Amino acid sequence: MIRFPILLDIYQRGDGPLKRVERISLPEVGDYSIGRASENQIVLDTPEVSKRHAWLLLREDGIAVADRGSTNHTYIGDTEVDQSPWDGALPVRIAQFEIHLVAQSAIGETRVNVPQDNATRAFASGSAGAPAAVPRGQSIEVALNAPNAPDEMRFPRNVFKSEIVSSAEIKASEYFAGESTYLSVGAGLGSFVWADHLRIFGVSKSEIRAIGDDVIPYANYQRLCRNSQIPPHERLRSNSQSTPDNIWGFPGYASRETWKDLKEFRFGGLKHIFQVFGEASLAQTFTPRSGEVFKSIDSEAQRIGWREMFVSGRVLGIRKTNDERYAVAYRVPEDQARGGVRERIMIGKFIHISTGYPATRFTEDLQAFKARFPEEARVFNAYENHEVVYRSIEQNPMPATVVVRGRGIVASRIIQRLYEARNKNKNITIVHQMRNPIAKNEGYRYKRAQRYVYNHIENQAFNWPKACWGGQLLRETERATPEERVKIYEALGGTTTADRRDWRNIIQLGIGDGWYKPVFGHFETLELVKTDQGPKIQMRLKPQRNQPPVEVVADYALDCTGLIGDISHSPLLRDLAETYKLLRTLGVGGGKPGGISVTPDFEIAGLRNGSGRAYAAGQITLGGPQPGVDTFLGMQYSALRSVDHMAVLGAPNVSLFGPLRSFSQWIKWCTNTKP
Repeated sequence: MIRFPILLDIYQRGDGPLKRVERISLPEVGDYSIGRASENQIVLDTPEVSKRHAWLLLREDGIAVADRGSTNHTYIGDTEVDQSPWDGALPVRIAQFEIHLVAQSAIGETRVNVPQDNATRAFASGSAGAPAAVPRGQSIEVALNAPNAPDEMRFPRNVFKSEIVSSAEIKASEYFAGESTYLSVGAGLGSFVWADHLRIFGVSKSEIRAIGDDVIPYANYQRLCRNSQIPPHERLRSNSQSTPDNIWGFPGYASRETWKDLKEFRFGGLKHIFQVFGEASLAQTFTPRSGEVFKSIDSEAQRIGWREMFVSGRVLGIRKTNDERYAVAYRVPEDQARGGVRERIMIGKFIHISTGYPATRFTEDLQAFKARFPEEARVFNAYENHEVVYRSIEQNPMPATVVVRGRGIVASRIIQRLYEARNKNKNITIVHQMRNPIAKNEGYRYKRAQRYVYNHIENQAFNWPKACWGGQLLRETERATPEERVKIYEALGGTTTADRRDWRNIIQLGIGDGWYKPVFGHFETLELVKTDQGPKIQMRLKPQRNQPPVEVVADYALDCTGLIGDISHSPLLRDLAETYKLLRTLGVGGGKPGGISVTPDFEIAGLRNGSGRAYAAGQITLGGPQPGVDTFLGMQYSALRSVDHMAVLGAPNVSLFGPLRSFSQWIKWCTNTKP
């Protein structure tokens, strides 16, 4: 039970730390609307917030949050939510705003009398324009599914009433937005590569649609790159032949970069070709610059007509139809609805699901610190915008300590960026926190191959061994049983970083000069303490192997432990898996279930609907027949297998891809001619 009034603190992030902009009081049970428009009870006035963004549902037995199909989504902590109970432990995040529950108001220990703003007064008095409060005592579960719930909360449940829905009823409804033979969900890089294969295999752009948030297929990936300090001139951890814009892989990025240098009479560019043929014994592995990758995707997107295939919208649900197809429900942005219905349903015969990582990983202790001290911009996930850290330590010559948590590729790049910051402030210290030490001979071993270990970090050129994409490891994982695959993945190991000379030199220099300090274990406590130099984070580390605890006082903590692949963090995928009882891959180490189980052709067998077929790609299939699904080459491989499969099935206009057709289409790619 909760006691009223409920107090909420609204924080907004600008260039610096979060700042509290308002405290509001919600006086009683009811449905409180959140959004940019002035008629909302909770107004967040910024363009990134939708006019009618979300609901905050207050009941005597708890609080819940329900997204209203917003453009930029609603989150509790770092997990996207469609509708979910909220206990206040983590803030509700909407764009640059955070909504924090004032704990005393929830548990009733302290009641603070706060003046109500005009919107709250109007709601409490029942004036015109305010939603009617529901009866006291109605549970959160009932409120989220009530027949009289607002339409924004009910769609698509009001149409998707069963596992099989009527195609005729959808066509007759106001939601019907058209039909497409090939329909991809996500519209990111996975969707783009799939559409690219379809176009090259003979499908016209009028038969393909991709539904997603951004017309630029790499928009989300580019954002993650920038936040994790990989600007356009820095290199990705990707192979020269891993080319999302070119299904043949030739010319690869190394050839293109060499040709570009030669045209400008820079003969040193020939080293890129040597890197490809000499890796990794004779030369450091070649990797492309992120900016060049994005430019090449832009070019291919224009060639295949990606913009004409793209449909802007947030996918909310997927159901089988009674005519052996699939209905995909989505909500378009407000500015594209033109005053009409934002809720849409499109029907497709062959669907493809590639929605990327469901959430950002943020360890519990750091997340709890952020919730307790929202005004202190001290703790960040490496994938969120944290430029304030570098700006602060570079502009202020005072000593600064930064804790970097994790030992993957992102941690390596963050350490490089902090090393660059030392050019402006020599008083920067890096504390590198890792779970446990790893000796040089303790790297993961698979059969006769063993990872190289440097500075307690396992090194590997790419995320996965090359044999995972077309060699022995791929054959083994495809033929293995689910239980055998788990053993293979356990043997291959987890987090690695690239073996780059400049990164090794940074570590050597840092250890020698004393500004780089590796520590092992996990932090038990994080407290905010006041010092002569301002607020800092006091961290108590519980080390491994019965060593005495270590205390660190840091200015900032950066969590580089990665992204979350668990599909239960995605409302769309969770609903799909539960509705059709989809098989899941087995989690490594006996943990939670992994991704969606797919066949070697990346078909989701549990979604087969007569002659209709559903395919998946990317991280959501992790633990399946191919290890490197979350890579450029992994997405290319999954697209090739699924489109080949459709060609064998006789899917409309998907030609069998023989040598002559392949060569003719490659010539068209080289001459930038439409497929």
